[in-house]
Amino acid sequence: MSYPTPEAAETAFYAAFEARSLDAMMAVWSGSDGIACIHPLAAPLNGRAAVAAGWRSMFEAAGQFRVHAELAHEMREAGEVIRVVREYLAIGQQAESRPPILATNIYRKEADGWRMVLHHASPLQVGATPPARTPPAVLH
Repeated sequence: MSYPTPEAAETAFYAAFEARSLDAMMAVWSGSDGIACIHPLAAPLNGRAAVAAGWRSMFEAAGQFRVHAELAHEMREAGEVIRVVREYLAIGQQAESRPPILATNIYRKEADGWRMVLHHASPLQVGATPPARTPPAVLH
């Protein structure tokens, strides 16, 4: 599958996510081993094997997904596009989406079209009170 634009790759990414299709999901990613995926509150998955294993585990553990992504910010260079999106995810039979997740998706132009090289998602806590700062320890 070839993706002529980063937006086409992103549409395919979220369609694969909803379909829980590992083959479709990995078709969006670069064939390079220099890729990374960070699921919310999880350790980084580096390389194709780890990224595939992470998605496989997620798809097997959960029921159906409904996900809607809304563009929050975009940065474009000649061969790379960074898209920051708000993901609204409902799992299983949930009628309402969970609180939004903020995700950074990076796409790189390759010989056969645009491919994902990074997906980093984390909970969005707008308005949350930051943790109290502890004074630094005196070292001398």
